[in-house]
Amino acid sequence: MGRFKKGGFSHKKYKDRYEKVSEAQRKRWNVPLEDHSYSTQQNTTMFPIGVDHEEEVQVPNSRSFTQWREGRRVVELGILADGLRGCAKCGLPLQLGHTTSILTCGLSAILKIPCSNTVCRHVNNIPTGKRQERIWDANVKLASASINAGLGERQVNTLLSGLNIPPVSHCMMSARQKDVGVALQEVAKETVDQALCEEVELTKRNKDQDSITAAVDAGWQMRGSGRSYNSLSGHCSMIGTETGKIVNYAVRIKSCRVCSLAEKSKSSPPVHECHMNWSGSAKSMEADMVTEMVKDVGKKGVSVSSIVGDEDSTTIARLRANVDKNITKVSDSNHVKKLLGNSLYEIKKKHKTLTIKVIQYLQRCFNYILAQGKGNPDMIKESILALSGHPFGQHERCNNTWCRFLDNPNEKFNSLPHGKPLTDGALQNDLKSVFTKYAENSGKLSSLGSTQANESFNRIVASKAPKQQHYSSSGSLNYRIAACVAQKNEGNKYILDVNKNMSVSPGYYTLRLAVLRDIQHRKRKAIANTYRFKQRRRNLKSTRHQKLATREVREGVTYSSGIGLEDHLSDDIEEIPSPSLQPAYQTIEWSTTVNNIFFDIEATGLARNSHITQISATSDKGSINTYVLPKKPITPKAQEITGIKVEGSKMFCHDKEVKSVGIKEALKMLILFLAQYKKNVIIGHNIKSYDLPVLFCALNNCSIMNEFSCSILGFLDTLQLFKSLLPGLTSYAQSNLYNTVLNETYDGHDSMEDVVALSRLFHHLAPSTEAKQLSSFSFDSAARRYDHNQKTKLLLPTLTPLTEKKVITLRTANVIAASGMSFSHLRISYARDGRQGIEDVLKEEDVNGKVRVTKSKKIVDAISDFFKSLKPDE
Repeated sequence: MGRFKKGGFSHKKYKDRYEKVSEAQRKRWNVPLEDHSYSTQQNTTMFPIGVDHEEEVQVPNSRSFTQWREGRRVVELGILADGLRGCAKCGLPLQLGHTTSILTCGLSAILKIPCSNTVCRHVNNIPTGKRQERIWDANVKLASASINAGLGERQVNTLLSGLNIPPVSHCMMSARQKDVGVALQEVAKETVDQALCEEVELTKRNKDQDSITAAVDAGWQMRGSGRSYNSLSGHCSMIGTETGKIVNYAVRIKSCRVCSLAEKSKSSPPVHECHMNWSGSAKSMEADMVTEMVKDVGKKGVSVSSIVGDEDSTTIARLRANVDKNITKVSDSNHVKKLLGNSLYEIKKKHKTLTIKVIQYLQRCFNYILAQGKGNPDMIKESILALSGHPFGQHERCNNTWCRFLDNPNEKFNSLPHGKPLTDGALQNDLKSVFTKYAENSGKLSSLGSTQANESFNRIVASKAPKQQHYSSSGSLNYRIAACVAQKNEGNKYILDVNKNMSVSPGYYTLRLAVLRDIQHRKRKAIANTYRFKQRRRNLKSTRHQKLATREVREGVTYSSGIGLEDHLSDDIEEIPSPSLQPAYQTIEWSTTVNNIFFDIEATGLARNSHITQISATSDKGSINTYVLPKKPITPKAQEITGIKVEGSKMFCHDKEVKSVGIKEALKMLILFLAQYKKNVIIGHNIKSYDLPVLFCALNNCSIMNEFSCSILGFLDTLQLFKSLLPGLTSYAQSNLYNTVLNETYDGHDSMEDVVALSRLFHHLAPSTEAKQLSSFSFDSAARRYDHNQKTKLLLPTLTPLTEKKVITLRTANVIAASGMSFSHLRISYARDGRQGIEDVLKEEDVNGKVRVTKSKKIVDAISDFFKSLKPDE
């Protein structure tokens, strides 16, 4: 083509040829790109002959496949880079931007890229991933990943479409899942055989016997109870007690999709792999699966001497009849404890003194007896019989290993009401009958096993074969349960063995996550076995239960079976308010632009709803002093202190008549005075507890609180400030502080004299900005505190029936009212759940974890006894 120089080609004909070729390429490749074209034009382009269509996804009415830029793709970058390295015919490098169309094959695809060589023009088929003959690795891994994650085809396509990745076809997913399923079952079988060998070796080493002990338990793919317990499939696991691994498993399936369709069309089903292997009821699956597993283990030369299981089936009877009459049954400890709890809660319906806390105490004692008496039936029998008298203060049959009352009779029951033993004789008789039944089975209780590992396996199955999805009509359920078996025995790394069996690379990220998950599982398991974790779990459970009980008492009847069909609708729907918190004071941001307003009032008395008789305020720029004609009489004590009195419509201060105005006019004068400045901070002595409540009461009565708040930034209480500046004084009255600091006296109890004296005292001490900020509080927080106190005052009189009869003190009544409860709320609580209802609402915790009123059993009993003594119409 000629040598290229800095100024161009050496010959003009070469330059013209280069420009023509370049122009042709620009016309060929510069096709307009549509980033998000939503055209509905139907695809009419056909794919070239000779392309593998085995995993192609055909979407009716889709856009042209030439729109290869649409959506996102799963691409192996190394494979794509190798494919673009050169044309298969001439070796010229290919460009991804020259792609003309794409053939989608599940998650992978084939790109159609013509060679840019105008002489060659060969169309190259560039794969986006690895494949073995007609099977793409990405699709194999998608099938194994979907089983591992518990997803079906619909869920997978929902995920892909959400990522804007082309969906996969049902046929492709079904075919790949069958391939993966075979590998999964092979891996599961290998892990089961290996686990059985380990179990035999450990049994010989630890117990010096050849036969093993295994825990068995079944699970079903449909929830239900009673007659509705009719699942179409079930599974069962046999787990060695020494290794904790699955040594055998079985699956029962009652339906087949192919057979069902043939039956529906009244024709013979085609030749297919039918997984249906059960025609009986769902309840009978467990016994049959356990029998099959024990026989299968026996064929491998291993005998089963005993099985651990619950008490819900006749499995042991069928094993003795069909396999070996000498097989023994070991009860499940968790199931035994659960049955005891059910019996105690059934008794609770007849005995109100058997509270949930007492039941939990009895369960803890029972668990401790089983733990201490393992392998000793006589000890368990005596201890359980003693347990029917122990909570009632009868310790004749107790044992020193678990009863501390034998060494110290003055000990208290920390978990029983008032720390005292129970006294209900009828309750004791019922408890005795329950514990006697368990004592008669002390032999079984001394050698309990556990099916907790089986329950753990059932949870894994529920994650890979969710109950709301139906996988039982095909081989999918078998594949998923095989995956669960492999995961239980080998951990999350089982997926690497599956990939190896499928001749698929394990993958760096697959291995990394599998190792991480296994490490996390071992760590959680180690933590879960510690005493601290178990104690925290018990505390959390107790806390949640307490919160639930309290909320149900507060809410009343919200949900009950068939309640809407009753003739009379429930009127118990009033909701008791949640704990009301007293708002906290919030400090203000102090700055040099703050305007100090020294403020004081005089009033008709010391009550917070007293009427104002004098308002005074002063600042560096002016002052205001107004006498207010009150509508309430001035108390003799206030008249003596302030010298202010009212005779008719005239007002006198120290026997001199003064000009007075109405309260609304006086407050508006104060608002106008404050409006002259910005960022006002009102400073007063003991203003937080007295002056502000009286002032806010007057502002609310006159409906001008909003006008007052417009020019107020916040407040500062000098009582709190001076305590921090002058610690250790015997009195912090303003007159005493004035005399101590300035060595002077002034005419106190005149609001104008008080504000002038306060101003002098404040400027003399010159508090720091930090000290002033700590003693300040915002207007909003003060207003919220005032509103809360007003609501408390409204609720407090309703509790008079309790305070008058000395059921509770005035202080306790104030705490109840401050929490937002009235007398009627307490009465509703008692009506809903008796003494327990009163206890629940009184000791409910607020958002800060503080008790609403009290945990005192004495107060709870007193209030409960009061409501118990009332007649229904009172």
